[in-house]
Amino acid sequence: MKAKRTLTSAVALLTAASLLAACGGSASSTASEASSAEAATSEAASSASEFEPMTIAYATNAVNEDFTVKQQAYDNIIGPALNIEFIYSEALTDAGALTTFIENAYASGADAVITNLSNSIDQAAAVCEDLGLYYVGISSADAVENTDLPHYISVAGASAEGYGDSYAQVIESIVGDGEEHSILILSGAAAYGATSFIEGTAGSLRALQDVYDLTYTQDINTLATSATQVDAENDKGIKITIFPGMEDLANNVSPLLQTGDYDVLVGTTDIYSSLGVAVNEVEEALGMDIKFINRATFSDTMSNAFNSTDSQGSPIMDGLVCNGTYENISAVLMLRNAFDGYADNMRDEDGTCSRVPGMAPLAITSTEDYNTLSSDDMPYSFVTTEDLLSLCGPDVTWQDINDFGASLTTENIIAKFAG
Repeated sequence: MKAKRTLTSAVALLTAASLLAACGGSASSTASEASSAEAATSEAASSASEFEPMTIAYATNAVNEDFTVKQQAYDNIIGPALNIEFIYSEALTDAGALTTFIENAYASGADAVITNLSNSIDQAAAVCEDLGLYYVGISSADAVENTDLPHYISVAGASAEGYGDSYAQVIESIVGDGEEHSILILSGAAAYGATSFIEGTAGSLRALQDVYDLTYTQDINTLATSATQVDAENDKGIKITIFPGMEDLANNVSPLLQTGDYDVLVGTTDIYSSLGVAVNEVEEALGMDIKFINRATFSDTMSNAFNSTDSQGSPIMDGLVCNGTYENISAVLMLRNAFDGYADNMRDEDGTCSRVPGMAPLAITSTEDYNTLSSDDMPYSFVTTEDLLSLCGPDVTWQDINDFGASLTTENIIAKFAG
């Protein structure tokens, strides 16, 4: 179908004010909400235009705070800007439930489907193909099966390598201060094959290798995927320990911290809720500063951690790898373009679905940067209405959408919105 452009209704965006936090930040003040609403309305009135109506069904693997923020952005900002209505599933856990949701969505008039059930993205593509629904899967892994199906448009989502690069940036910034540090890396589910955990751990090890110009006695991937606690022995004698697992971290990891052997703690998952108190107690008892590196989204908890000081006068949180949300934008953009008749532009030139990693997780290493990026004035995933419209049309390709996402680094975002 070709895009049918008409004058947009700016009033549709009046309710968007409090929904502009990029990754689900803290609640905004009344004044901030009013200002955001006025800005969104002005932008819509001056530049936005509607397309032919379409409906996208979103099959989610969880209904939580992040999903709520995404849903609000879809319904109040992205949907009105691109003339899209959304249908949402409850939390789905298996391919059978996913298939049932897709079939019901089709019966309700859906034109396209997005799902983030990463273990079922290829199976869902076959279901959508049978029903003639355009489809994008969200996953950190590539598509394996059914890639040649014409309605299988793309797989979107930060690649596992992106996590490794982001951890490396944070490690280099915090550990590369000319001092000798001892590092405890919590590798989470890496031992079970979880790719983002593997890359987060491996990226940290590679960064330490570069910072200290050291050589490990074992292969980095072997260390990253170890199912038992292991020291990353090296020729410079830098103490680096990898601790696997995600269960009962407060009891399992606290004894290691209490030795005083580690002054840098790296979490490849969100470990602050489990270990924040333990780290504080060790710092107070031993009079030492432990650099805390975490993986999480923007939240009131992370805001408090960055903006509060520990017993040593340093910020409680020193570094953050923040999961991106651009895949939620890129998936919609590709389906919008496919529905408008440009599906070939959204698929790879070889006739298979494209792969759009787009935005890597943000690497944040200062309170100032955290506060800027998590501001309530930021648009969802740092993408404005003008940006959305610029990525729709006959000349846009999946590579353009991917390149835009790749440009969303901490440095570039701050320069764009706060420079």
